[in-house]
Amino acid sequence: MIKLAIALLTTTFADTTTSLEQKACDHFFSDIFRKEYAGYKVVEFDNQTDTAKYWGIVYGCKNWDEKTKEQIVSATPDKSTVVTVSLNDLKIKKMRTNSNRLKIHVSSKIRVGNNYFVLIGTYRKLRFAEYFYVELDHAGNIIGTCKKGEII
Repeated sequence: MIKLAIALLTTTFADTTTSLEQKACDHFFSDIFRKEYAGYKVVEFDNQTDTAKYWGIVYGCKNWDEKTKEQIVSATPDKSTVVTVSLNDLKIKKMRTNSNRLKIHVSSKIRVGNNYFVLIGTYRKLRFAEYFYVELDHAGNIIGTCKKGEII
């Protein structure tokens, strides 16, 4: 009986799965970052996911129908979680307000139907903001991505 209780507690509190936010972040840095930002050697990265809602630019994406876009915009983000960068050739700095480095933020996942969406935003002061919507299934497989940007 005691062994059963210990086994249940161990499996309940031992979370060995990778978060969907981390899977989207890994996809971003291993694929998108290497193509879109190949010249960057130093970036500022916030390792805590953002729970703020800035999903409205999704209306420019052609990947999803209008109903899905409306659900994306109205969905409530999940709680904040920690994400990491696993590129050895990229130097990660703490976020600073007045620097000119590329800043990268990862939003907490939202659920729409059976799929999840993670928004990864890149920002360069007085230059641009680009947003990458990563769609994942429940198992963490990447279903699709959409890139939208704006000049600031």
